[in-house]
Amino acid sequence: MVLCRCTHRLVWITGLFILLIMTVSGCSIAGPSSISRGRSDYNEVINRTDDEQLLMAIIRNRYGETFNTLAVRSVTANVHIKASAGINVGVGPSESYLGNLIPLSSGFAYEENPTISYMPVGGERYIQQLLSPIPLNLFLLFTHSVKHPALLFKMLITRANDLWNPVFLKSPSAKPDFRFNQFVELMTDLINAGVLDFVESPLENFKFVIILHDYAPAYTEKIEENLSLLNISMPEDRKADIVLPVSLSVGQPKWGGIAFVTRSVYDMMEIMSASIDVPEDHARSGLAVMYPTKGLWDNEVRIQHSGKRPKNASVAVKYRNSWFYIDETDQKTKLVFRLIRTLWSVRITETADKTHAVPVLTIPTR
Repeated sequence: MVLCRCTHRLVWITGLFILLIMTVSGCSIAGPSSISRGRSDYNEVINRTDDEQLLMAIIRNRYGETFNTLAVRSVTANVHIKASAGINVGVGPSESYLGNLIPLSSGFAYEENPTISYMPVGGERYIQQLLSPIPLNLFLLFTHSVKHPALLFKMLITRANDLWNPVFLKSPSAKPDFRFNQFVELMTDLINAGVLDFVESPLENFKFVIILHDYAPAYTEKIEENLSLLNISMPEDRKADIVLPVSLSVGQPKWGGIAFVTRSVYDMMEIMSASIDVPEDHARSGLAVMYPTKGLWDNEVRIQHSGKRPKNASVAVKYRNSWFYIDETDQKTKLVFRLIRTLWSVRITETADKTHAVPVLTIPTR
């Protein structure tokens, strides 16, 4: 009987120890471990599907078809930890210890049930955001944060004073205004040299200005050439800082400085749609929209197609039995796509923040 009591005590101590270990390990899984596993996975999938959604919208636009957008509003992941332990004690005759075997059993289950909420994006405000010119502050920020500012000037700016850079030319015989291209090259050189900066304006009537500083004598000639393209006179003091007011307006400003006309997010989509390498039969049959002659950005970006899923794609979607994709080594196209994606996200966020009573689609994944 003493052996029996000792056995029972040992069994209960062992059982409690097992439950304690399972509880502690369960807490560690449900805590930091679940975050380290789940957060990157959710983020990766959302990022990839957002890319695919945008690329599909660009492709459907090329085929003259409508497209909708769903924004991920929230992801709620419920984690359940289940632990169990079983103890069976058998007591037999003292001559035989077969009945004294103590089989122990334990179980552990980890379960994650995510719920994803989508918000359809649309309405008048969304259309306004999509078709409105890109704000000047975003344009200025982008030009300072990328390795190819020249490409952004071509993609984001339609006009600088009297220099034109249309998305498409008016006729097949029309020629791009290569003065705009010259202006972009000079601006890029001055930015890279560190003698041109966009800053918030100290002037009352303007939010931003361009300051040309510390340029003499190495860049005096380039600055004079650039100002001449913009119909702006070089100051008499050819070493003094030059402050040019920047505005979002049309034509040569009466107050001097530079008047920019920026493109809209939809303009950027049109550029990408026109850059799709569509299958020949789709072009011949009229299935795909044929665009007018392209502007200065003609050879800058390209979306390719393939009969099978590409292995070297940064983003790819299947449409009408073809795979459309952006090559992972095409850094310029990836930059423009990333720019559109960023601007699109900003527009969606601004729309969502001021949208009331919008139906939300919530989908449990089990």
